[in-house]
Amino acid sequence: MTQLGGLAQRFESARVLFSLKGDEIKPSLFEIFKKRFALFLHGDRDGVSLNFLQKSTNGIFHSIEQLVKFEKELPTDILEYLKAANELFEQTTQRQKSITSLRWNAELQLFSLLYSFIRSSKAKTVVETGVANGFTTNAVMKALEENNNYGTLYSFDVLPETQSAYTGSGNWNFNLLNIRKAHKQIVKVVSKLPKVDLWIHDSNHGYRWQKFEYLLALEGLNQGGILVSDDIDASSAWGELAKTHFRKSYIIFDSRKFIGIAFK
Repeated sequence: MTQLGGLAQRFESARVLFSLKGDEIKPSLFEIFKKRFALFLHGDRDGVSLNFLQKSTNGIFHSIEQLVKFEKELPTDILEYLKAANELFEQTTQRQKSITSLRWNAELQLFSLLYSFIRSSKAKTVVETGVANGFTTNAVMKALEENNNYGTLYSFDVLPETQSAYTGSGNWNFNLLNIRKAHKQIVKVVSKLPKVDLWIHDSNHGYRWQKFEYLLALEGLNQGGILVSDDIDASSAWGELAKTHFRKSYIIFDSRKFIGIAFK
């Protein structure tokens, strides 16, 4: 966010949150509470600044290639699968189901990272929160299929329709959550899983849920396991936890948002 953009946003916030009465500026406590509560639950569409995020990361990259060449713990043969991942992304885009809003779709960098990482690492246990139109689901499942169905994807969503996002023959374990009981339900399921190799967050991007889920992922991951999160700029949760709770973390800039990769 530019300095002028930040000033404009603060000015707009002030305009909304304060009511003018004569020469007196009176804050509307209800409006302040409503805005803060919305940020807490759903995140901010304008997000936190890159300046905030960069203070908690070991590096920011424009592409998967840059990250893989820098970070030695990532399999170098990820790069060998990127072309196939890009082609699969185009195919998935063309034949996708519109289960919910298309703006929730994963973008190319996230899609390619998941497919290529699973193909190269032979990840066995993968968790995904947020299925939506099935973009990340199909990236993961195609990789698992091509690894001879070696692993299983455990997906979580609150929309019943998302159960139809994947129709292949791979090992897909879909879990429908009740939005009011989601915290307890996901904890119960995850507690019974084997240690997780890869955890993918692409669900509720509000601060409360992101913080809860990042900590749950940390508990469930193998030592050396990886948390990948879309929309890390939607709340301050990633910036607060990535440096203090994970060994190291990185950021990749996708076409319109940021992806976080953290190592347990």
